[in-house]
Amino acid sequence: MPTYVTLLRWTDQGRRDVATLPDRVEQVKQRFEEMGGRLLGVFVTMGQYDQVALGEAPDDETMAKLAFLIAGRGNATTETLRCFSMDEVRQLLS
Repeated sequence: MPTYVTLLRWTDQGRRDVATLPDRVEQVKQRFEEMGGRLLGVFVTMGQYDQVALGEAPDDETMAKLAFLIAGRGNATTETLRCFSMDEVRQLLS
């Protein structure tokens, strides 16, 4: 499955609700798994982003649906990056 990195910035609402973050992440994880994806890790970070998530999804459309789900909750804005392993890069270059 393709791998994705999602960079998240909390909104004012997300910062106010930070105490519920672990529960919110668990809800998103369960929903993502129902969509055929898999979260490999979610981290709170320091710097310009508040969270980073690493996951796998069957395709870009599934990942876009997850971004819509997160945006719809109003707690964060996202930027998603498609990742390519070195094996995938080798295939692309051949």
